[in-house]
Amino acid sequence: MAHSAGRPAVSARTRILAWIMLVVTLASVIIIAATVRLTIMRVEDRARQEVIHEAEKFRDFAERPNPATGEPYSGLEEILVGHLQYNLPEDNEAMFSLVDGVPHRRSALEPMARLDGDEEFVAYAGSLEEPAMGTWETTAGPAMYGVVPLSVEGDERRGHLAIVVFMADDYETTRQLLWLMIVIGVVALGGAGLTGWFITGRVLAPIRELQQTAAQITETDLSGRIDVVGNDDVAGLARTFNSMLDRLAQAFEGQRQFLDVAGHELRTPLTIIRGHLEVMGSDPREQQATLALVDAELQRMGRLIDDLMLLARAERPDFVRPRQTNLTELVMETFVKATGLAEREWRLDATPDAEAYVDGERLTQALLQLAANAVAHTEEDGTVAVGGRVVQTESGELLYLWVRDDGVGIAREDQQRVFQRFVRASPGKTRESHSGLGLAIVSSIAEAHGGYVTLESSPGQGATFTLVLPFREGE
Repeated sequence: MAHSAGRPAVSARTRILAWIMLVVTLASVIIIAATVRLTIMRVEDRARQEVIHEAEKFRDFAERPNPATGEPYSGLEEILVGHLQYNLPEDNEAMFSLVDGVPHRRSALEPMARLDGDEEFVAYAGSLEEPAMGTWETTAGPAMYGVVPLSVEGDERRGHLAIVVFMADDYETTRQLLWLMIVIGVVALGGAGLTGWFITGRVLAPIRELQQTAAQITETDLSGRIDVVGNDDVAGLARTFNSMLDRLAQAFEGQRQFLDVAGHELRTPLTIIRGHLEVMGSDPREQQATLALVDAELQRMGRLIDDLMLLARAERPDFVRPRQTNLTELVMETFVKATGLAEREWRLDATPDAEAYVDGERLTQALLQLAANAVAHTEEDGTVAVGGRVVQTESGELLYLWVRDDGVGIAREDQQRVFQRFVRASPGKTRESHSGLGLAIVSSIAEAHGGYVTLESSPGQGATFTLVLPFREGE
C-alpha cells in the first residue's frame, strides 16, 4: 500500500489511449495473421490443383495410343518417355520418372531443385503402390509433389511419374505481403496513437475543466462555469453541469436570503418579548398587559414557524395528494369558511360544475389564504368575492379559481415581488401585519398542481388573484 500510494496517478487520457492502442494492435495482428494464413492456404491450394491437373493429364496420355505411331504403347518406359517429351512443365514445375525405383528420365527444363537426386525422396516415391500427394522440403524451398504409379500388362517393371510444383516464389510473395502489412500496421498504429492522443485530449478537456471547476466551487462561490464548445455528448454534459450550478447558485442565494429574512422576522418578536419582560414592574395590571403582549408575539412566532414548515414541505413530492374532487363543493365550502374571517360583503361569483383530480384541502388552504389577504387589504364595508370555472383553451382545459376584492390594490412595482417569501406590499397599504409568507404558500400550492398564480391589480381598484391549474378529470 505504501508503494502504490507513492506512484504517480495515470491520467484518464493515458488509459484511454492505452486501450485504443491495445485494440488497434490486436486488430492489426489478427488481420495480418488471418491474411497471411489465407494467402498460404491459397498458395498450397493452387499447387495442389496443379499437381492434380498434371496427374490427370498423365492418366489421359497413358490411356490413348502413341501419338507418334498411332499404336498402343509397348511398355511403361515408352509411356513415361513419351509423356515427358510431349508435356512441357511450367517454370516452377518439374517432372521425372522412376523405373523399378531408379530415376529414369526428367522433363527438359532445368528444375529449381533436383528431387530425382534426393535419395530419400526417390526411395519414398519408388515404394508407393497408390497415388500420393504432399509437401517436401527442397533446396529451393517447400514444394508440392504428386507421385502416380504406372504398370503395363506384359511389363513386369514398376514405373512412377513424379510431379513437383515449387512454391518458393509464391511464398516469397507472401513474405513480402507480410512485411508490407507489418509496415502498414506500424504506421497505422502510430497514426492511431497520435490521432487518439489528440482526440482524447479534445474529448477529455471539458471533463478536466469540469473537475477543476468542481474543485474550485465552494458554498460561498458558485460563479465558476465551463466554456461549452460544440454539440456533442461532452458539450451536453458541460451544459448540464452549468445548469446544475445555476440551480445550485439560485438555491443557495434563495436559502441565504430566506435565512436572513427568517432570522430577522423571528428576532423581532423575541426582541419585543425580551424588552417588555425586562422592564415589567410589579403592578398586576402592567404584568397582565405584558403577558398578553408576550402571548400575542409567541402566537405570531408559532404562525411564522408553521408557515415556514409548510413551505419546506412544499418541496416534497407528497406535498399534494390529488384525488377525485367535486369542484362545486370545493368552492362553496371555501366561500362559507371565508365568510367567517371578517365582516365584509362576501360574494360568490361562479362555481365550476365538474369534478377534477386535485388536492381539495390544499386548494381550500390557498383560497382561504387569498381571502385572508383580501380581508387585510379591504375596509369593513369592502367586497370580497370567490369563484371558479373550467375554461377550454388551445392547449387544453384549465381550471380557474380566484379571489377578488375592491381594496387598496397593489402597486405595479410590487406585483412581481409579492409572491416571494417575506415580501409585503409597500408600507401603509395593508390594515394588518403579516409574515409575508401567505402568497408564497399559495404559489407553492399552485405549482405543486402543475399551475401558477396570476395577479390583476391597480392601486385603489382592488386585486384579483387567480389560480390557473391544468384540468384533469381523473386518473
